[in-house]
Amino acid sequence: MIAELDYDKLADLISDKLAEKMKENEDHTRSFAWARKNLFANRSYSWIKYWIISKYPEILTENGGWLTKPSGPGKPVKVISEKAARQWLAENEQSIDWSAPEPVTIARRMGLAKPIKRNKQQ
Repeated sequence: MIAELDYDKLADLISDKLAEKMKENEDHTRSFAWARKNLFANRSYSWIKYWIISKYPEILTENGGWLTKPSGPGKPVKVISEKAARQWLAENEQSIDWSAPEPVTIARRMGLAKPIKRNKQQ
């Protein structure tokens, strides 16, 4: 004997799975704080600006990319396409030196920034 199917439950299950799949395929605009944490391994803004934005200008929206240009206070930087950002990072992951030092560290080594003041131990 063939068991009867509960068509309403089956329809609900299918619609839930379809809604999940559609959400996965959506593209999102994200804040720069989100991008720092989820795309750039929690690097500082200055590190991203120096090692990513200045070295790879093709990521800026004015050049057809996915990141708005840093243009001063009151103008937040945004990732306009999370999908494009993830794809670009996957393609360029090997060319980015993720262990590169902070720009201020480079400046200190060159004598262009003040050294860190340390309290003397007594």
